[in-house]
Amino acid sequence: MKSYYCTGLTILALSVLSVPAVLASAPPSADSGTQLASLYPINGVDGTHGGQNEIRFMAFDADLSLYSGQTGSDAAQEAQAEEQPEGPASPWTFGGWLTLNGSQAAFHNWAQGGVNNLTGVSSARFTAEYTRDRYVFNHSTNLKYGQSRLDGNEFRKTDDEIRLRNQIRRMMDDERFSLIAQVNFNSQFDIGRDKDNVNTISRFMAPAYIVETVGFAYNPDPSFQMDMGISMRQTVVTDTDLSTRYGLAEGETFRNEGGISIGVKTEREIMTNVVYNGQLETFTNLMEQLNSSTVRFTNELIGKVNSYLTVNVEVAFLYDDDVSTELQVKQVLSVGFSYRFL
Repeated sequence: MKSYYCTGLTILALSVLSVPAVLASAPPSADSGTQLASLYPINGVDGTHGGQNEIRFMAFDADLSLYSGQTGSDAAQEAQAEEQPEGPASPWTFGGWLTLNGSQAAFHNWAQGGVNNLTGVSSARFTAEYTRDRYVFNHSTNLKYGQSRLDGNEFRKTDDEIRLRNQIRRMMDDERFSLIAQVNFNSQFDIGRDKDNVNTISRFMAPAYIVETVGFAYNPDPSFQMDMGISMRQTVVTDTDLSTRYGLAEGETFRNEGGISIGVKTEREIMTNVVYNGQLETFTNLMEQLNSSTVRFTNELIGKVNSYLTVNVEVAFLYDDDVSTELQVKQVLSVGFSYRFL
């Protein structure tokens, strides 16, 4: 009997002595330690000896840790992993929109008269921006193409445009000002004909315009930008039959000019669900008179009916005396489907 009693005391003493080693591997939580200390005082926490309470608390803590199969250090590592912040945000920002507009009318024995017609216009816009430290890169692609058919005749082009813009900016100490380098490209997809639908007056890369500019920009807020710089402008006409129409000598396919360019761009919401986009671009050849400057002024109102339906009004003015000494005007009103994919 005495031997059993001695054996029991030995096991109890070993258990108590092994508990501090288990607890040492698990740093206690400040909150839980304070709350439990008030319930079960431990030597060193409040300067008193807990006696039997101390032994019961330590044995309970050790049994709970062993039962869960997880040590205090493992739990601390998991908690630290959960608190780690997410990785840095991507320096890229993208945007993409598709728009389909159309109209159709058919008449049969209609007393007031009318012409059967079918019109469709599609457009796509893609933007990308990369920001790192003081450097900002912007890219935009604007594509438009439309055709119309009147009274059963063949389809004719109503809209056709390829516009690419690439610009890199280096911000100054005053971030409203920056140094810029940019490359712009303009052309069209399809063959264009005169109003009599007889003579070809344009086609892909006939003409095409490429403008490289180095200068400075002013951005007082995200919705407005003005830039100005020294530019080189190339006119490409791959169809030599159209060379003289676009200011080149007969039979030539390429012309290079040096000059000064100015650009102004704005995009802002002028009223609820109505956005105005405006863009002014000019190029002045240093070897020609100022009144020979090429000026393009584009205005577009975009009204959002709901998440998918939009109303667009576009009015564009172009003056280029290499093509015509009269002001060129384009006006388009369309209602259609719009979808943002980026």
